[in-house]
Amino acid sequence: MSSAPFVIKDRELAELRHNLRTPVNHILGYGEMLAEDAEAGGETELLVQLQRLMEDGRRVLAVINDGLAASLGEVAEPQLRRLQAELLALTGGIQQRVQEARSVLAATRPEEDPAREDLAKVEAAIGRLTAMAEKLLESPAPEAPPAPAPAPVKPPPAAPAVLVESAAVSTATTASGHLLIVDDIESNRDVLGRRLEREGYQVTAAADGLQALASLGERSFDLVLLDIMMPGIDGFQVLKRMKSDPALREVPVIMISALDEIQSVVRCLETGAEDYLTKPFDPVLLRARIGASLERKRLRDAQRAKTAELERAIEETEAQRRVSESLLRNILPVPIAEELKSRGAVDPKYFEDVTILFADFVGFTSATEDLAAEDLVNVLHTYFSAFDAITEAYQIEKLKTIGDSYMLAGGLPVRSPSHPVDVVLAAFEMVFAVEKLATPETPWKVRIGVHTGPVIAGMVGTKKFAFDIWGESVNFASRMESASQANRINLSSRTYSRVKDFFECESRGRVAIKEGREFEMYFVKGVLPKLMAERSGGVPPAFLRRYRIYFQKEPPSFPAFLLDQENERKPQVQN
Repeated sequence: MSSAPFVIKDRELAELRHNLRTPVNHILGYGEMLAEDAEAGGETELLVQLQRLMEDGRRVLAVINDGLAASLGEVAEPQLRRLQAELLALTGGIQQRVQEARSVLAATRPEEDPAREDLAKVEAAIGRLTAMAEKLLESPAPEAPPAPAPAPVKPPPAAPAVLVESAAVSTATTASGHLLIVDDIESNRDVLGRRLEREGYQVTAAADGLQALASLGERSFDLVLLDIMMPGIDGFQVLKRMKSDPALREVPVIMISALDEIQSVVRCLETGAEDYLTKPFDPVLLRARIGASLERKRLRDAQRAKTAELERAIEETEAQRRVSESLLRNILPVPIAEELKSRGAVDPKYFEDVTILFADFVGFTSATEDLAAEDLVNVLHTYFSAFDAITEAYQIEKLKTIGDSYMLAGGLPVRSPSHPVDVVLAAFEMVFAVEKLATPETPWKVRIGVHTGPVIAGMVGTKKFAFDIWGESVNFASRMESASQANRINLSSRTYSRVKDFFECESRGRVAIKEGREFEMYFVKGVLPKLMAERSGGVPPAFLRRYRIYFQKEPPSFPAFLLDQENERKPQVQN
């Protein structure tokens, strides 16, 4: 009688993927920190070895993700044998990288250097991954051998100045907040905790759900990073208890796990989690998600305080009521504010066509190191006040500022067909304002990205009166800004198609964004010369005619400096 076919599916498939990815998280986590220090210290040979090690680690992760993808539904014995062979071949290669890196360390670092211990942790993770791969056909979801408890380590000697700088490179010394990490695996807590401490955060760790709840009861935290699969009280139960406790309900929670089932993600978000991250973490994504969650918390906290202040003012006098209404209109677009006043709520709205602009200062990080805090705030206030005046002139909507970033949108909350052109004109004004305001002490430049597409707009939460937009269009507009250059306006192909009849643009071809994907992009050079040929002191007549024909209305404004530049160029053209 033949035995039943060996098949892994459903929950067992997810657990196997989780168990295999856990040591990969350790390999990549410790490897990335070692590589950062090697790069900061100018240790080229060591850096090359560590980069190769991480490349091999990412190959292992890709093999696991492809061979055990949830979309497969089930994995049979032949597929597992192939996966086993690939994993064992790759782990052998990573082990060789570790030996090569250890040889470089032995020749360049003292024996007590803490990098040796981190390299040993990488080697231990490889051993656990190899052991699981060898037993892949013996158990539906082999568990990793327990990671050894970290041995007591002497405090490392004071790091050289170059390493101190490297720990702050990624956050420009701006990261702040007290974070609680909850994970039952010591190596996971160590990797994530050290990564976040390098970003500038204060970190507390808890080994299980009960310890986490006890810590939350003793002190306040700005954010909780909560593992799902833990013995005893798992992450789902901890999250549910937090959201049912009025004292903990507002503490944002990011769920972290090597478990990547869509059902787990949905369950976490429905229970009240702020976000969900799968291990191993991409450092850039980790930094962005934590920063965004903390910023949202700060905005919520500030908004709750502001709302309470407004309510007290309304109760005191009618004059204070008028002051509060004025403040509300400063926070929200006028139609949204009126809807909130009349109905006590704002319905979400779908805008099928808006243009989103992100602006970010180039060199802001170095500028913050040379300016006193008061001076920095005053300079930012000067720039952002100029941007505010521009958005008002072009009848487009400022959405928010985060740090040195400025976000606006055209075409909402009042729909307008001219918003792509209006936003590009405003972008020219913003670049010109930055060039005018630059000084030897603050020689700032601005990087601008623009994209057009659909968004969802509205207000979320019960006490946060802040208008915002969401959707892939918002993310893509941010990518346009990241891919731009100093004092340049970078357009997506969609925005370009809407404004090419008004502006002279330079094709950049296909440009890679952060995720590695490539998209067509364009730099805007100026208004089309033929639309600037006739000048009468105001909006050029040719430009005005085309604007009226396309949009059946008058342009809200026009950059005066473009007229001046055209006047300066005209003699050169005639010659």
